[in-house]
Amino acid sequence: MLFRSLLVLASAICLASCLAVRGEPQDVTLRGDDPKCLEGFYPGFEYNVWQFNVPASTFINKTGSFLHAEWYTGPLLESHGKDNTIGATRTFPFDSGTLIERLVGHYRSPTESVIRFSLANGPVPVTNVTFGTYTEEQRVMSICGGTATYFTMTATYCTDKEPVMYDIYERYRRNAVSTVADELGALVFGGTCPK
Repeated sequence: MLFRSLLVLASAICLASCLAVRGEPQDVTLRGDDPKCLEGFYPGFEYNVWQFNVPASTFINKTGSFLHAEWYTGPLLESHGKDNTIGATRTFPFDSGTLIERLVGHYRSPTESVIRFSLANGPVPVTNVTFGTYTEEQRVMSICGGTATYFTMTATYCTDKEPVMYDIYERYRRNAVSTVADELGALVFGGTCPK
């Protein structure tokens, strides 16, 4: 019985240390983030995915910062807090409005970066649509034995005009990610790893 107890204890210690060494992300997924919308607003969901033929570290170095995300937000008006620290905020102009986003989740390793943030000042009216609330997640991860990048962007939101919001996200993200890919010399590829 003592041997069995020691074996269970040793296994638990090994498992805990293995997870600590790996740095397992604890709070980096949008699962369960289904917002309750105010009256007059409707829920929406947007998911974009790309596979690029350059190592993930290339994209992580360019996109792995919450407060230095001009590639996505454009120039910031102001920021508060320490970069990539839960609770940090960034403020930037968007169309005819000003958005304030708060970092609500972050994880980074040499092969993966996850940044999750929420709108902190909604509802915000802009041309043709109102951002009620949103939470976005940007995930960059290594694939194909370290030779390529899997990049996803997910958002759940409340808005007064779902089709308009969908189009804004689609256009805005594709432009932002395409610009970064061009700067990095990265090309999109299909389902098999590049040779």
